[in-house]
Amino acid sequence: MPVLRSLEQDFGKRQPLAGSKVAAALNVTGEAAQLVRVLLAGGARVLVVSSKSTTFDPEAGREMAALGARVLDAPLQESGSGVREVLGFAPDLVVDNGELALLWSRTDGATPVLGGTAHSRNAVQKVAEAGGALPFPLFSVAASSLKSAVETAHGTGQAALLGVLDAGVQLAGKSVLVVGYGTTGRAVADYARGCHCRVEIAEVSPVAAVRAVYEGHRLVELDRALPAADVVITVTDARRVLSLERLRALKDGAVLGGIGHSAEEIDRAALATAATGRTAAPGRVDYVLDGKRLTLLEGPGGNHVYAGINPPEMMDISLALHALCLTHLAARPASHDGPPPRLLPVPAEVEAEVARRKLAALGHDWRPDPDREAS
Repeated sequence: MPVLRSLEQDFGKRQPLAGSKVAAALNVTGEAAQLVRVLLAGGARVLVVSSKSTTFDPEAGREMAALGARVLDAPLQESGSGVREVLGFAPDLVVDNGELALLWSRTDGATPVLGGTAHSRNAVQKVAEAGGALPFPLFSVAASSLKSAVETAHGTGQAALLGVLDAGVQLAGKSVLVVGYGTTGRAVADYARGCHCRVEIAEVSPVAAVRAVYEGHRLVELDRALPAADVVITVTDARRVLSLERLRALKDGAVLGGIGHSAEEIDRAALATAATGRTAAPGRVDYVLDGKRLTLLEGPGGNHVYAGINPPEMMDISLALHALCLTHLAARPASHDGPPPRLLPVPAEVEAEVARRKLAALGHDWRPDPDREAS
């Protein structure tokens, strides 16, 4: 993760977060430990809260603690003591999965937060669905054009297909139905085509649908396409996209998996109840439904996001965006008003800085035209 290494050296010299307290709701992994290393090098005090129990790596937690961070191994929604500790920590800045913003929106008298970053598109939806407004500004790293163009396109796209391959599924020559053609769905479809699959797209947005057509994919209606699909991958974040009725329509031997953030994107509970047979194996659960064999892909610990995490080389980009967005907030003079309490785009100068560092790490001696860069 060369961009984070370069930021660690730079932060160690400049101390851009000196005196700041950062609360970070993260998947506690080895990659996230490198972000914590950067924040600590910049002078911050760091409290890490596990984002999900299924993505908590004890070794990574121990590494973060050895670096000097305080690590809570239970997600906030599962720990009353964790909630009290986070509020008592009184952070200035946050890296959020939505739980921190939700906590602040529900807590009267909580110490004000300057702002932070959101690392998934559904992070702020948690607050909106609860009927509240964001209590502080959040830079949407998930919506960064740099992240979408590089990490999502090549990190998530590769991870999605790797998850299928790791479950022992042959892809070449198969019909792959991608449900949802947003940024991530497009990445999955591109990598599936690279594996010599016949790719079909089911999409409800006319704008996304026409983009899929012009990028060479076959547009289909979901219910008509399901009976012929060999592999179905849902990328929608919506609930019950694959209901039990739709699961019954799948062919014998079909493989399905979800990489959206909704645990109910595929109606797993209904499938488990209706199935007459169930056999678990690493990365998959095989069911017998109406006499047909269906394979449901799963991540570690039964995680509904079967694809796992992106390669570290790709996560280097988004984690660096988090770090630099926090310094952008911390650098605001006390006499100036900060950004409004809403979801904000990542500052262009932050994206440019991360891109320049990534190019240098990849060995590209890139020099912009000074006149064009200035304009």
